[in-house]
Formats: sequence, C-alpha cells, structure tokens
Amino acid sequence: MTEKIVPQQYAGYPGTRPPKGWVPPLGQSLTLLGVYDNESGYWMGLPLQVLREALLNAEALQTEDRIDERDKIEVTVPDVSAQDVVKTTEFEVPSGEVWFLNRLNLVTEAEVSGNIRISKFPKVSDIDKKYLGTDQAVGSNNDYDLAAPGELGADLRLVGGDKITVVATVTAVGGTTADRKVTLNPYGRKAKRLV
Repeated sequence: MTEKIVPQQYAGYPGTRPPKGWVPPLGQSLTLLGVYDNESGYWMGLPLQVLREALLNAEALQTEDRIDERDKIEVTVPDVSAQDVVKTTEFEVPSGEVWFLNRLNLVTEAEVSGNIRISKFPKVSDIDKKYLGTDQAVGSNNDYDLAAPGELGADLRLVGGDKITVVATVTAVGGTTADRKVTLNPYGRKAKRLV
C-alpha cells in the first residue's frame, strides 16, 4: 500500500475536507472565505449569513440623507364622507435606497381615525398588516418610538419597493363636515442599499 503525500498548497478534491492545519493558497486558486476552528483543527466555511449580517451592519452605519417631516405622507378624506369610509395614500421607498425609520408621528384630525400599513409585514386577508392594533383616535398627535419596548425594538428597515400606506377612516356618525387629513411624519435616515 502506498501513502499519498499531500503538499501544503493543497488544491482539494470536490467534496473532501482538507487536512488539518492546511492553509489555503490566497490569491491563486482559492479566496479565503472561512475561519479556522481551533477545536477541530479544520478550516470551516464562513456561513453566508455572517457576511449578510456584516453588510447589514455596514449599511446601517452609512447615512446619505435624513428622513423627517419633509417626507410626510398625507391622506385627505373629502367633505361629506359617510361614516366608515376609508381612504388611503401609499408611498413607495425609491429603488436602490434603504430607509431606517426610528420614529413615526401620526396626526389625525377631527372625525377621522388613522393607522399605518407596512408592506414588509405579513398580509392579513391579502391586505398589508396595520402597524397599530387599533386605529389611532380622532384629533390626536402621537409618536411611536420604534426601538422602544412594546414597539418593534429596533429601527424599521425598508428597502426600495417597500410601501408605507396611511389609512384614514371616518368615525363620526354624521360623516365629515370638512376635508379631514391623517398625516404620517416618518423620522430616520436614508442609506445606500448593500444587501
């Protein structure tokens, strides 16, 4: 029986694990995408989830612009709209951008309640899920700190194509007596999409 002598610069065979202590040749036929496992003594492939997570962290650190009340989304319910009439306005995050929202400010006028739908959330009966469990009451101005306990616990990451929909529902029994608005002021930052 003859023994095989394996050189240190081991090109590898498909489906086989390289020998212990083997160092891949950098810049020749293999690019290092792995880590050395001290316990087993083998080079382990770097899971792609680790690379994706590193890119997400880098993406979150790069700011290209600020998102504030200048980016408000409004829906108007016309005068003399009956009770339970629902009006919506949809905003789509531009292609190639990523938005990190840390606060939402929702303002409702008299006679209308408001809510927000996020396309990234699961669908409910083929409609985007509402952010708030119950609609915000009429004539109120509330801030929702997304990183706070009881909220999302982190910034809301929206990528190009994701949609935010502002929903206004007439709650007054006699309907509206004037044009009424529901306004969403998102706050956060824009970044360049890496993932």
